[in-house]
Amino acid sequence: MTEEIAASETGREPGPPSAAEEDAGRLTGASRLRLVAVLALLVLLTEIVPLQSLMVSAVMPKIGQSFPNSGHNIAWILTIQGVVSGATIAIIGKTADMYGKKVLLLACAVLFVAGSLLCALTSSWPLFLAGRGIEAVSWGMVAVNYGLLRDIMPRKWVPIAVAVIGSGVGGAAIIGPPVVGAMTDHFSWRSVFWFLTIYTAVLAVLVAFLVPESPLRARQRFDVVGAVLFGVGIGVTLIYLSEGSSWGWSDAGSLAYLAAGLVILAAFFAWERRAAAPMLDLSVLRMPAVSIIYAVAFLLASVQAQISILVPYMFQTPKESDLKQQIVEGAAAKSHTPVPVISEMMSFRGDISYGAGYSVLDMAVHITIWTAVFSMVFGMVCGWLCRRIGARIPLIIGVVSTGAACALWINWHSTWQLQVAIGVLFGLGTGFHLASFPNILIDSVSARQTGIVTAMASVFGSVGIAVSSALLSSILAAHPFQTVTTVPGRGTVVSDVPQVFTDPGFSLAYLLLGVVPCVVAVFIAFPLRAGRAPARGGEVVARPA
Repeated sequence: MTEEIAASETGREPGPPSAAEEDAGRLTGASRLRLVAVLALLVLLTEIVPLQSLMVSAVMPKIGQSFPNSGHNIAWILTIQGVVSGATIAIIGKTADMYGKKVLLLACAVLFVAGSLLCALTSSWPLFLAGRGIEAVSWGMVAVNYGLLRDIMPRKWVPIAVAVIGSGVGGAAIIGPPVVGAMTDHFSWRSVFWFLTIYTAVLAVLVAFLVPESPLRARQRFDVVGAVLFGVGIGVTLIYLSEGSSWGWSDAGSLAYLAAGLVILAAFFAWERRAAAPMLDLSVLRMPAVSIIYAVAFLLASVQAQISILVPYMFQTPKESDLKQQIVEGAAAKSHTPVPVISEMMSFRGDISYGAGYSVLDMAVHITIWTAVFSMVFGMVCGWLCRRIGARIPLIIGVVSTGAACALWINWHSTWQLQVAIGVLFGLGTGFHLASFPNILIDSVSARQTGIVTAMASVFGSVGIAVSSALLSSILAAHPFQTVTTVPGRGTVVSDVPQVFTDPGFSLAYLLLGVVPCVVAVFIAFPLRAGRAPARGGEVVARPA
């Protein structure tokens, strides 16, 4: 305690807590039922992170109809989520280390409820986006939960518990589509936000009463300057990465965002080197166990995000015959020309044999639910393996499995049966990756640094997702499905069909955004020395040099 008082007075963070301090709030003597209940509540509360993203994505067209002034900015419903979450995750993680992990978890839940209520009630487009931005702060919950579980669970439970948190968020893919389908069939899109409000409020109350707080604190001054520089720098950079494809990558206004973001981030690192109480201990970033995991998180998060976009895009594209018929009938109606005449004049260029015309519910029943189940089951298996053999081998297996699935999908992705069969490999890769990386980080840093260190992994993942999303847009845009219309006496007109892309574009995306990042990640992860011993839930800490 004397060390903590001195650290608080000087602003510096004290050394790693003793074993007695770390075990002070641990549920060592708790029953198995209570431990399972605590873990289940934390998983269910964290579920709002992917759940709101999935549900809001499904109702975006309906939201756009209610806000006609949004125009081409409708994509900001999701863009603002990525920008705000990327800018705040690390700050939430650091604040949790300093002031209490359960406190910050509940604070995120309260902000999410406030944001959801604003989205449900407002008729103003700017206020709706503000509500989405407030909701996005909840993305810090996952990092906070890793630290909370490390501090309160019995040591032997920690490897499996953090694995369940990491892979358990895939449950949103199971409950999301049926709930969205039922509510939008009977009510408006606003019912989605009412559901999210009630769901989060109920779980937050249960967590407040049934989940204990961690007694561990990083006793130091809060680095306000560092937090502002980091949040603004990451946020501005993510705006460029998210909007560059629509604004133009070389546009002066777009480049101004990138330049400003990089300059602010450079100022952040310069400040952190001199700050008495830095938000981020830069020596931690130089630890191989941490830097390697961040690099793998950057690559694997980008792969998983793009697959989650590619698969629905393909299978929700109308069947080839139906789409061609719709285009011909639309052209006939627009030109007041009989359909048979337009059929003679119009032909099509490109292969879209992958199209299935699935609804959101069809996607869930045929594909999404199965992939989520695979991920959750393999994640729990990986937690057990981490406790037995260490997390490094499961991490490498997860990366290889993810890459193998993407390689097979290059040529075999035209039916839902192929997608699910190969999805077993992808689910294994997702579960193993999401379960192994927090175990490596938890065993590599002090308990007082768990929140910020695991949060930074999410920041690197957010940047990876933004970069790969920009690449995906470019790849698909280069492979449009086209109509070729020949008008006698006027020549031939070739037109792109909006938002429909040919099969070679998806195959190339699987290769460049799936296989290639996984190959790079294997080479990065293979020399990793951390995670070779069985995971001990943070009991053995590798301290920074």
